[in-house]
Amino acid sequence: MIKFFRHIRQRLIADNRFSKYLLYAIGEIILVVIGILIALQINNWNEHKKNTQQGQLILTQLLAEYESNLQQIESKISLRNDVIKSCITLLNYIHKRPQNITTDSVDYHLSRATMRPTFDPQLGVSNELINAGKLYLIDNTTLRNRISSYSSFLKELNEEELNIFRFTEEEFYAFLIDQYQIGGFTTQFLFDEELRSRFTIGESLSDFSGLKNLVPKANFENLLNHPNFEDHITRLLGMTPYTNEQSIGVRNKTQEIIDLITSETAENQ
Repeated sequence: MIKFFRHIRQRLIADNRFSKYLLYAIGEIILVVIGILIALQINNWNEHKKNTQQGQLILTQLLAEYESNLQQIESKISLRNDVIKSCITLLNYIHKRPQNITTDSVDYHLSRATMRPTFDPQLGVSNELINAGKLYLIDNTTLRNRISSYSSFLKELNEEELNIFRFTEEEFYAFLIDQYQIGGFTTQFLFDEELRSRFTIGESLSDFSGLKNLVPKANFENLLNHPNFEDHITRLLGMTPYTNEQSIGVRNKTQEIIDLITSETAENQ
């Protein structure tokens, strides 16, 4: 083909037909440009198709990630509601002293009041997209913005969770060790299958069931009569609902991202 066009050019030049040669040259240039444009268009189409397929895969991975986060945050909200209920029950024990109070019931509610649930989201896919600069593969601008700002949105919740963790570990536990015997409510937590399953803690401790018999029963009367016990419970009762309010905000933000992903996936199909 190249030889054919070269032959035509040479013949036109030999015949001194410059004007026709010029028109031919221009036409040849136009054909070359058109060929390049077509090749670029095909390449762009292939690249767009590749990005679309990759974007769909990313949306699928993100959906699994945020659905897992939603399930976890709802579980942590439920656990904190248990903390609140047990704190209220312990305050009732302090002030009303119902007849059915037992060491086991005090230990039961202490094991729940001292829970320190924290939200530990899975953000592997999100972080990879952000760090690799691949958020552009998601067409929806709102979804891109929600994903990029999700980690910073968690900061206040993380701070509140850390406050509760530090208070429980550094102050409340220190008080209970000094004024009570923590073995009872510690083993209560370890062998409470329902509670442990919500924390997804390892394998069953059934092989160590005899440990319960080694822990002496504590005298809860001195604990209930101690003024600092009420103060510690009241502090937990003040911090936990606020932390749950932050968790509800995170839950709503997570649900919004899930809805955006679902909508974007449906539009691309």
